[in-house]
Amino acid sequence: MQGVKRSRWTETYDPDEFAAKHGLTTRQAEIVIQSNGPSKRKCDLAAEAFRAALRYCRHSREKGARRSP
Repeated sequence: MQGVKRSRWTETYDPDEFAAKHGLTTRQAEIVIQSNGPSKRKCDLAAEAFRAALRYCRHSREKGARRSP
């Protein structure tokens, strides 16, 4: 009898688990997972980039708001 073939996606995230781990909303977690596939390794790397982009956007908005008269 042949061995059971393991799925390459055995290490996947639930969106709520992923959101809690990375400080994201569930919707943001779903976006990262959908964009990067279910691989935990890829999603963990993508979460760091996603959070950096959020910080950049927030900083840009705050900087622009300070310039307004």
